[in-house]
Amino acid sequence: MKIQESTVNLAASHEASYSHSTEIKTTQDFRQLFNSLAASSGEDAIVARKRVERLLQSLVDAILAAIDGKKSGENLAADDCLPAESSSPAAGQRIQWSKSFTETVSESETTNVCGQGCVKTADGRQINFDFSLDLARDYRSTKTSSESGSMALHDPLVLSFDGQSCELTDERICFDLNADGRAEQIPALGASSGFLVFDRNGNGKADNGSELFGVASGNGFADLAQLDSDHNGWIDEADPAYQQLAIWSGERFSSLSQRGVGALYTGAVEAPFSLKNSDNELLGQIRAAGVYLSESGEVGNLQQVDLAVSAPSAGEQQPAQGQQLAA
Repeated sequence: MKIQESTVNLAASHEASYSHSTEIKTTQDFRQLFNSLAASSGEDAIVARKRVERLLQSLVDAILAAIDGKKSGENLAADDCLPAESSSPAAGQRIQWSKSFTETVSESETTNVCGQGCVKTADGRQINFDFSLDLARDYRSTKTSSESGSMALHDPLVLSFDGQSCELTDERICFDLNADGRAEQIPALGASSGFLVFDRNGNGKADNGSELFGVASGNGFADLAQLDSDHNGWIDEADPAYQQLAIWSGERFSSLSQRGVGALYTGAVEAPFSLKNSDNELLGQIRAAGVYLSESGEVGNLQQVDLAVSAPSAGEQQPAQGQQLAA
């Protein structure tokens, strides 16, 4: 074939798309807490269940109000005061947690080539043609993984200074929080905070969790109120136990008077707030908030904090009896 004359028109179109998404879902289950309330009996348990029911109803009302673009008049944090006394100890609560990761990659690409032409050959033929070529591909990949576990929460009382609230760090310290002879790992406090200690034996140390408030009972403010001998709502110099109270940061152990703390208020309000690190991992949860007064008349924060507790690493040395918390 010999081409003498031709006219050819070609055109092409191309489309491509790419997407990459990562979804992380984290859940925390407080079912054990509600189950324990449901199984409990006695006047305190009834009061606790009613308080939880009110808080849940307030939460539902707040969610519905937010959907309607309104503000809820309920104060979820401060409407209910913690009871002054607890007749039955409560073990530390546990949070069941799970985290799922879903990574999705999708690609699509299409190319279309089309054309038409007219060709005349040397032998007198005329060839007219149209053609089209379609190319397409699609790709989609989804990878999922998940992890889960449980985390024990124990709630000592923490004082904070310099106008600060309780802060927790990623650093872990080894301490026998359960007073069972075995150490757990707990988050270290920030520089402006310290545990409230009841130095029962006067040895100037935090021997174990039995000398912290709320670890065994689950209500540190109720434990503190039991030391209020004159029933004025404050632990002050008029109460014999005042001389046995101390503040301990893990490195420094000081009496209340040495830190300038004049009186501790035994009342508190529920004030939940999660304390997390930069990776959004739970270190602890503020559960309730109260106040203390310094000798100079300034007010400070006294908070009950649920610490996220984990078992010590393999080979971790257990602290000797009476050993202080050491970072």
